[in-house]
Amino acid sequence: MAFFITYVVNEGQGAIRVTLPDFSIHTFVQAICDVPEQVQKALAEQYRGPVPKDSHIEDWQNDANYRGGWWLWLNIDVDDLAGRGRRGRRQRPASAQVAAS
Repeated sequence: MAFFITYVVNEGQGAIRVTLPDFSIHTFVQAICDVPEQVQKALAEQYRGPVPKDSHIEDWQNDANYRGGWWLWLNIDVDDLAGRGRRGRRQRPASAQVAAS
């Protein structure tokens, strides 16, 4: 588990857009109470790669993409993400290893 900043903005007509800048993903919710669950679901479905270093609000607050909303700190379960997105090292056949030596 780790805390990551989350940007939330009302898109109108009951839609709330939730963005995780550190992961470069977003999702939509109907109610703010759904944010933690939907963020976990979006990470599981959309994100591939190593867990990024958490940034600070100051890193994003002057970005024009993050105007008119508000920031949340969410405690996100990233333990399952740590092993995903990494490619295992492929072993070369023994004959290729000997030839390369």
